[in-house]
Amino acid sequence: MNRPLILAAIVALAIGLIALGAGAIRDAAPSTHAQGSATPTPGASPTASPSPSPSPSPSPTATSTTTTASSTPTCTNAMLGPGLTRAAQPKLAADCDTLLGLRYTLSRPATLNWSVSVPLTSWNGVTVTPAKPARVVNGVIIVTAKPARVTELELAPYAFRGALEELAELDALVNLNLTVHTTRPTAPTPQTTETPTTTATTLPPHRPTCTATTLGEPRIPLGATSITALAKDCDTLLAIQSTLAQKNPLVVQQPGAPGPLPTWHRDTALGAWGNVTVSGTPKRVTSLRLPSEGLKGIIPTQIGDLTGLEVLDLSGNQLTGVIPTQLGALTGLTLLNLSGNELTGSIPTQIGELTALITLDLSHPGLGKDLGSLTGKIPTQMGNLTKLTTLNLHGNRLGGDYAGGGIPTQLGKLTKLTILSLSNNFYLSGPIPTQLGDLKDLVKLKLNVNRLSGPLPTQLGNLRSL
Repeated sequence: MNRPLILAAIVALAIGLIALGAGAIRDAAPSTHAQGSATPTPGASPTASPSPSPSPSPSPTATSTTTTASSTPTCTNAMLGPGLTRAAQPKLAADCDTLLGLRYTLSRPATLNWSVSVPLTSWNGVTVTPAKPARVVNGVIIVTAKPARVTELELAPYAFRGALEELAELDALVNLNLTVHTTRPTAPTPQTTETPTTTATTLPPHRPTCTATTLGEPRIPLGATSITALAKDCDTLLAIQSTLAQKNPLVVQQPGAPGPLPTWHRDTALGAWGNVTVSGTPKRVTSLRLPSEGLKGIIPTQIGDLTGLEVLDLSGNQLTGVIPTQLGALTGLTLLNLSGNELTGSIPTQIGELTALITLDLSHPGLGKDLGSLTGKIPTQMGNLTKLTTLNLHGNRLGGDYAGGGIPTQLGKLTKLTILSLSNNFYLSGPIPTQLGDLKDLVKLKLNVNRLSGPLPTQLGNLRSL
């Protein structure tokens, strides 16, 4: 009858012995927390106290990690630049920390002046692009703000040997020149019998950048601290190439015929690129002419970065989407021709910023159901384009989708106009402004096929050149 009680007692005794043994083993092992304490706690029990004999050595891994964390320097606010802080420019601070840490992975870091005592903008081979504030016109952002970043590393004069995977963290780089470097792979590659000793490190294929061969000049002139304007223009063109170069499926391509923009390549001189003109001092991309090239896609917003443009002609393609507001940054444009595309939405008010324009053509050749799809009001800001001689908005749906879609009286300020075409805009309504009588240089005035109403203004009789 007492056998179960005896068995239970034996099991309890076994469990107790196992727990006692585990406690003894634990007490004998070095304690991680005891190693991290500055001093032993007074009055601690003998079991918890360290043995009088020398303590086992701390784990090498733990010691190494602790030392690295405490000794790795980080870039200070003073290093980032006047008025800049790590809190305000976290990406620039991360770039700086990456480079500072990278210096110690190289075999001969002493030849670089990368140090916590030297401002980042003075580091050998490092280019920092300053932060750019957002550009707001009439409450609309036409150029987004950009943080300060490390954008270039020109380290060709320095011949180091080291693992450079950390460079992948510098995701704002547009130019990376490590041509004469000898890199060391982090692990052997069993598939290869011979490891290349000299490699040229370049940006990934999806981020190509123009070279000195492309530009016909150095990307960074002697003594300069920032990328040249022409290099920026060239890089922008490469960035938008894939967007612009989509083939129009409605255009029959001859067998073997090259696709759109075949000459745009970083190893081809920019002057030999088709449809691109470089001129001026300093040199800039001043003309981009791509009429009837079979392009299908959207108009890239990055075109707004080509601030040296004087001519932009994307007519006769199958481009879709809206007219980017960023085009308002191209204040040097004298010709803007987006006609014959399938653009939608309203005409952005930022067009009124292009005060150097002489020709503005947003027309569509269609009739009836084949009209273009630009809708809404004609912006009153077009009255600022006082140098215009041609304004062509024919064949759209202007005046539709919004109330009060009439001819703005501000067009009467465009006294240099010789051609004004607002025809085939079925939804254009309201009276003909009397101010059009001030356009005394007009040779052609087209207002047919619309919903305009009211009498013809007698002031139109002033248009003696019609």
